[in-house]
Amino acid sequence: MFIEKIDAWSQRCPHRIAHRHRDSATTYETLKTHSDALCLWIEEQSRGIGRTPVVVYGHKQAGMLAAFLACGKAGLPYVPVDGSVPAGRLRQIIDSSGARIVLTAAPLPEALGKTTLQGSLAPASPCYAAHLGQVPPAAWALRPEDVCYIIYTSGSTGVPKGVQITRRSLESFLDWVGGLYRPLEAAEVFLNQAPFSFDLSVMDLYMSLVSGGTLWSVDRDQAASPAALFDSLGESRVTFWVSTPSFAAMCLADPGFNSGLLPDLKYFLFCGEVLAHDTAARLKSRFPGARVENMYGPTEACVAVTSLTVTAAVLNDYNPLPVGRPKPDCRVLVCRPEELNRLMADGTPPGPPEPLPEGEPGEIVIAGPSVSAGYLNNPGQTRKSFFAWADGGRTWPAYRTGDAGFWRDGLLFFQGRFDFQLKLHGYRIEPGDIEEHLRRVDWVGNAVVLGVEQNGRVAYLKAFVTTPGPVDNQFEARLKLRNSLLEKLPGYMIPRSFAFLERLPMTPNGKVDRRRLLEESR
Repeated sequence: MFIEKIDAWSQRCPHRIAHRHRDSATTYETLKTHSDALCLWIEEQSRGIGRTPVVVYGHKQAGMLAAFLACGKAGLPYVPVDGSVPAGRLRQIIDSSGARIVLTAAPLPEALGKTTLQGSLAPASPCYAAHLGQVPPAAWALRPEDVCYIIYTSGSTGVPKGVQITRRSLESFLDWVGGLYRPLEAAEVFLNQAPFSFDLSVMDLYMSLVSGGTLWSVDRDQAASPAALFDSLGESRVTFWVSTPSFAAMCLADPGFNSGLLPDLKYFLFCGEVLAHDTAARLKSRFPGARVENMYGPTEACVAVTSLTVTAAVLNDYNPLPVGRPKPDCRVLVCRPEELNRLMADGTPPGPPEPLPEGEPGEIVIAGPSVSAGYLNNPGQTRKSFFAWADGGRTWPAYRTGDAGFWRDGLLFFQGRFDFQLKLHGYRIEPGDIEEHLRRVDWVGNAVVLGVEQNGRVAYLKAFVTTPGPVDNQFEARLKLRNSLLEKLPGYMIPRSFAFLERLPMTPNGKVDRRRLLEESR
């Protein structure tokens, strides 16, 4: 099991740094000691309440890593929630997940009010003290089919969806990326840019810990300050860079972002959004000794299921870039959405969907052990997106992604979303989630949120809002809407721009004409 591999480093290299964030450094010995003690505390507190998830709240603190491992040792799934999430959203996640325990590495928002049982992840916490030096019983280990973690993504109804990832899915992913990139044991440094609530972080977090590496975290304040960010990167000796393409593109704006800053870098591993051709070309020019890897996968399929090394030949032959070939234990098909609707209609495991020929666009479908166990406590949405098909004497769990794509030359190409879902700075956003919260403002009639593109990617969100009458002070109205949304949604989901309209334009069949709105916003 992956946790046993991580724990083994406490014996092999007890004083090696497992996690570094600013001036805080945590060794593998401390990580095991704290996760063991915390596991026993969780087991005590959870008696009689079943396998309810444990919410882990914070931002980049080492205590969060100990909590993730402790939950696995206790046989319970964890729910990572970033410290930037407002109280309203945190309350939704706690209520939706049914969590009875909240472990905190950062102070909870005062507006949250009373929560379930809380435990502190500070180094001197009583959660550790009572059981330091004790080893949890093996009977509490996660089984392959058990849910390991739950990541909440934006939901179109205004309620976030909890994506359940099993131990089997996580270990399938780790075996795949470990075989592809072969990190040297107890030798690598992995950049952790994404918050732990974003599934991209699963790649750097567990690749690093399983291989005895050092996870080097940069927080949002460092990322917002070029000087602080580059100071940290220069000190890091990073060998594996894991981030969204947007983060790397931001760094490329500084000419000092080159192999002189990161002389030991071996890999750029990108996932979470489209890797622009220009970004890849500039990285290869500035870091000639590092490989650029383009990957694709939704949260519902455990980080990524395809990969491709971006070589000079790939840059020459393809623009936009392909997202690669599938991992060996998964099937990735491109199918007609209408065919998927038909196959899923009766609820029984069908045969595999009929794939479209090369070059013909359709909906991307993923099947295999990477696929999620579905959305937590949301059977209706699970039935819409997940199904099983019988193929070759076995049944495959399958997920229809809602992503558009096609095959060419044996490579998968991603074309965006079939629905209105957006990717902004690597975050997956359902505009309907934001729209629903805007409609709850008493003086708002209707609302539509769109992504405004610049240079081929979504640069920011714009909200179109109808009101009963003219808005006399638009500055004050925008401020009220922003403040209202900030009480419920994370910052990356707040529109940059607001437009006030008497009515929304409609298509001939009575639907909101989103294309017209987008054209008029340019």
